[in-house]
Amino acid sequence: MRVVLAGKVNLLHTNQTDVLESINSVFKKMGMEFVELDKEIVCGEASINLGLLDHAEEVFSEFKKNVHDLKADVVVSAYAAGVAKWSNEIPELLNFELGVPYIHLSQLIAEEFEKKKPNLKPFPHTYFIQHGCTLGRKMGQYDFIREIFKLIPEIKVLEEVYPTAELEGIDSAEFNSCPGSWLNFSQPELGEYVKENYVLDVVKPLNPEYVGSTCANGHLGIRQGLEIAEIENIKPLFFTQLLESIMEV
Repeated sequence: MRVVLAGKVNLLHTNQTDVLESINSVFKKMGMEFVELDKEIVCGEASINLGLLDHAEEVFSEFKKNVHDLKADVVVSAYAAGVAKWSNEIPELLNFELGVPYIHLSQLIAEEFEKKKPNLKPFPHTYFIQHGCTLGRKMGQYDFIREIFKLIPEIKVLEEVYPTAELEGIDSAEFNSCPGSWLNFSQPELGEYVKENYVLDVVKPLNPEYVGSTCANGHLGIRQGLEIAEIENIKPLFFTQLLESIMEV
């Protein structure tokens, strides 16, 4: 299976080279054939959100061409925006499809781990996971990351609690708060306030040793929130960085 990694330009744009390197490392340890998609527009999915449909069609047509030129069997990303757009909005609004599956990174890893049963070292720490807003709330895809965590010995996973979730018969992951990283682009004057409050109100009370997200944008907001709040005893760790540290080839 030939895997194409989308979202590289976004990771580089937000100075998350460590996250990108960990994704590449996990792919290599899983023995997967993969290539990075270099020709992308940063946050190209936002063109639909802004109502720029003519521009969006150009962006997504170019994306589709690049994916097919790379002979991809599947496209994966640490961002859920592209997954959501190609699953729903692009076929409906622009009347064309990618032609190959576009899935979130957590889904690919969970499915490959189920097949190959990786050898994972214990991770005897508390780890808070933020379910990405689009992935959890909009798409309901929060079980893939949980399946991954079930395979890790000694880890204690913490999640945001939604007080009435059980009464309403829903999963609390569908109501995870957003760390606010998108405000860097849309309302930067509110960004620092929201990111700091997310860390102080949601993460700090649970006192985890490490914190991460299924979304690279969410992870960015968490990292920045920890810096703004000057919290040093909770370390940011994207879930692929965690996996990289415990996977044995």
